Amino acid sequence: MNERIIIIEDDKGVRFFLEEALKSEGYKVNSFESYEDAYRSIKNDTDLVIMDISLPGLDGLSATTEIKTRYAVPILIMTAYGTKKNALEAIKRGATDFFVKPILLDELKVILRRVLGTRRLKKEVEEIREKELENNVFHGVVGKSSQMKGIFKEVEKIAGKGLSVLITGETGVGKEEIAKLIHVLSKRKGEFIVVNCASIPDNLLESELFGYDKGAFTGAVQQKAGKFEVAHGGSVVLDEIGEMSPYLQAKLLRVVENQEIEHLGSTKTNKVDLHVISTTNRILENEIKEGNFREDLFFRLSQIQIRIPPLRERPDDIQVLVEYVLRNIENETGRVMTISDDAARVIIGYPWPGNTRELIGTIKRASVMCDGDVIGLDGLPLHLRAEHLLSGSVNSYTLLDDAISALEKTMIIDALKKSNGSQAKAARLLGISDRSMWYRVKKYEIGI
Repeated sequence: MNERIIIIEDDKGVRFFLEEALKSEGYKVNSFESYEDAYRSIKNDTDLVIMDISLPGLDGLSATTEIKTRYAVPILIMTAYGTKKNALEAIKRGATDFFVKPILLDELKVILRRVLGTRRLKKEVEEIREKELENNVFHGVVGKSSQMKGIFKEVEKIAGKGLSVLITGETGVGKEEIAKLIHVLSKRKGEFIVVNCASIPDNLLESELFGYDKGAFTGAVQQKAGKFEVAHGGSVVLDEIGEMSPYLQAKLLRVVENQEIEHLGSTKTNKVDLHVISTTNRILENEIKEGNFREDLFFRLSQIQIRIPPLRERPDDIQVLVEYVLRNIENETGRVMTISDDAARVIIGYPWPGNTRELIGTIKRASVMCDGDVIGLDGLPLHLRAEHLLSGSVNSYTLLDDAISALEKTMIIDALKKSNGSQAKAARLLGISDRSMWYRVKKYEIGI
């Protein structure tokens, strides 16, 4: 056996007995008198912590909370008969199991085989997931669906060919990530520069892109290079190009056609070597018909067009995106997080109007708000849970008042569970008065 077990027990005799018994079973064992002595030795590769509930310094309950916020390590609590209630509280905080002193060795061996067997199985599952994730991450961009695999193949073909690329898709689908992928695979040695055309006022955008000479306008006290110059030899991404004014569109056309720019306040022409990539959430063909976008510029910017479908059209990507975010959280914080089956069903079934950006933000928020290492339904935003609840209980023939009541009752029950039955705490969670909470509990005949 290669499992590594840490024992934390202040009774020297019990500690020695446990250490020798577990070593005789083939386990690697380190023992400590207190959590303060042990905590530097606890890592993610620790297979089990066996800890007494009563310890000098930080007690077993507090130590359980401390360990579970940092590591995905199973904890086995030892407790005297009279403190069994505390052991149950430790389980609420994330401990795997407990046993009561005096220690029965055969009983302990059974518990160890079960706990460590479960951990081995989880490790095997994690390794399988890790391999699957690696197969679905292409140079840092996640995609399992046939649509994304197709985009990856197209990017491989066009990268380095110098053709202008127009990437379209809804807000949050990952247009900038695909643009970065094109740049990386092109192996251009210059910088990757992104300019958000929607967030910069028109008069500032011109100087931002083209640069200016000293004295070009009030406040221009020295010459400044524009983004086109900074990106020389590299790639420039014109994010949300559909927001650009007709005046700047005309100036941009010369840059794309001739790879030439002029500083504001100058008549000198400078040559640049740029790969121009544009992104938009608009349908530019419609903008052309309405006179908002130049047709000649559109043809120059869209030698290659890539459309990224919204997340709701590629549900296969949702699961792998969640796994990718959780792995990044583990790498950054050391916490090994998982998603409960109920929460996973809600996440996969939700339409994600904010696309990948919304999904990533939701998982990150849920991981921060989660007390343990499993993100459950209650860790998801209210609007996701509400849609789930209503989709399961409401149809087109349900009266509005009945639908609202069903959701209200579910939210109250959920808040009471989180507050351990305290109506006052539940009321604060929901932002209502104590009297309003009391009235609703009576109205829906909610037992506490």
